[in-house]
Amino acid sequence: MIDNKPTFNIRKIISNLLLFEALFGVLTFTIFTFIGFFNENLKISSIHFVKPYNLFLFVLLVPFTYLFILSLNRKNTIDSHLSQFSSKGWVKANSKWTIARFYILRSAFVFLIFAMAQPIYGKKKVKGTLKSMELVVCLDVSNSMNTMDIEQTSRLDVAKRALNALVNTLAGEKIGLCIFAGNAYVQLPLTTDYNAAKIFISDVSTNFISNQGTNISEALNTSQEMFSKENVTKAIFMITDGENHENENKEVYASIIEKNIQVCVLGIGTSTGGPIPIDPNYLGRGYLINSTGKRVISAMNPRFVQQIANQTNGTALITSEAYPDLQTLLTQINQMKRTKLRNLEFDIEETRYQFPLAVSLVCFLIWLLIPMFKDLRSKK
Repeated sequence: MIDNKPTFNIRKIISNLLLFEALFGVLTFTIFTFIGFFNENLKISSIHFVKPYNLFLFVLLVPFTYLFILSLNRKNTIDSHLSQFSSKGWVKANSKWTIARFYILRSAFVFLIFAMAQPIYGKKKVKGTLKSMELVVCLDVSNSMNTMDIEQTSRLDVAKRALNALVNTLAGEKIGLCIFAGNAYVQLPLTTDYNAAKIFISDVSTNFISNQGTNISEALNTSQEMFSKENVTKAIFMITDGENHENENKEVYASIIEKNIQVCVLGIGTSTGGPIPIDPNYLGRGYLINSTGKRVISAMNPRFVQQIANQTNGTALITSEAYPDLQTLLTQINQMKRTKLRNLEFDIEETRYQFPLAVSLVCFLIWLLIPMFKDLRSKK
């Protein structure tokens, strides 16, 4: 007699699936409530997710389950037809193994989605090193910086471009601005407000200091007084055309070396130079002239720039480009920033994606091995 009883009781399976999902939902809700997910007052220490939007992938379980039920119904139809034409009877599929594999595969996907959402729970201690630097920009604003000997661009504008490129590389370091000509003044005290630094840099003009000249010694002295007493790396980034009109004070150089202040000097201008405009914004006003009525020609002095670097054990770079390549100088400054300040130990939130991911992989491995276990059991 042919058994026409269906292999899979679809109604019973659907009921079991709904019961399983309900139990799973209640268990998940209980666990999340226990660890404080729904408690707003404990939000800082409770479980939360880095990518919570990935939890919406649970919606895919609905069509996944529907396709499974559909496949079981189709399997019932196939088994029914085959059993009618089999002279020896038809060996039906084991419904328990099939349903078990579905539950395990479904669990693998569920825990994979939890892992993709990257749950965070609790904190762990991490050791780190705090690195910092104080950088004072020492900018020459003497009239000679108005000379347009670099592609019809003033040396001061080239200097501003270089400084903006420098500020864009900073990340947590303090920066200050000292301007100098015949005298030196603090334009911007040390700060980590880089937007403010850019504003001050863009506003700088040679009109800021009436006492003209290029007093390098006073500029370096004012710059080193801007530093704090903290035990951090200290550096001076000087930009000038190298026209020194004041007597040198070698005690300043010795003081910089003694305090271990690192110095980088950027010389801007060309060796041929050019005339100095009276008003860089309106060249129609003419150019500066000397006592003999001839135009004053300002040429960059690379020797003096290198001399400043040598006497402070620093680094010098000469440029005559409208958009200077400061990679060498920026590399030097970045190396300064790597000086270690102190070791720290601090707490960070710990990601727990490893646990649901491990469960998912185990479920997936079991899903793959079930047919093997089934065959071994049937041979006994």
